[in-house]
Amino acid sequence: MTLGEGKRRVLMLLDEYSTGGTVTVDDDLNLRMNDFFDMAQRDVAAWQPIVRRTTVQMDGTGSVPLPRDVQRVLRIRRENGRGGLVRAADCGAVDGRLTAPEGDRSLIVLDYIAAPAAIGPDTADSYVFEVGEEAANCLPFFVAAQQLIADLVVDYGAFYNLYLQMRAMLTRTGNTPDGGVRQALYRG
Repeated sequence: MTLGEGKRRVLMLLDEYSTGGTVTVDDDLNLRMNDFFDMAQRDVAAWQPIVRRTTVQMDGTGSVPLPRDVQRVLRIRRENGRGGLVRAADCGAVDGRLTAPEGDRSLIVLDYIAAPAAIGPDTADSYVFEVGEEAANCLPFFVAAQQLIADLVVDYGAFYNLYLQMRAMLTRTGNTPDGGVRQALYRG
């Protein structure tokens, strides 16, 4: 799901349509939308981590920087020369750097939990959420609830409770590099 699709779903939830069926432009809502989606994606990613895999080329100096989005390292492995991967017991992650013995120039395979990129006021509507599709479906409910918190007439609780229920139903399907998130609510 893209940010633009998420915004459209929020407007549908909030019933921000004219009698003719076109979306009414509410600058107040639009100004807050990106920040609320950023909060929602970070919350879902903390609940259901984004797992990624990357390769890092060691340069012989003993340490190289970790990718910027690394929150926690899950596995560090290196190629065993026969096309397989083995645990890299002599490597580690310390202070944002991947460490290895001096002179090591091997290719390291790193599995890690990633932090989603920030969604700021200038983020384009074409931005694709980094959480899985099923997890992304929860986000509009969070954003709709946040939009209504300040409204003293309309209760935000229904949207927020739906968000919490949908988020609680997310399950992991394994440590896959793409995140492996799926919705369990509609399991057959």
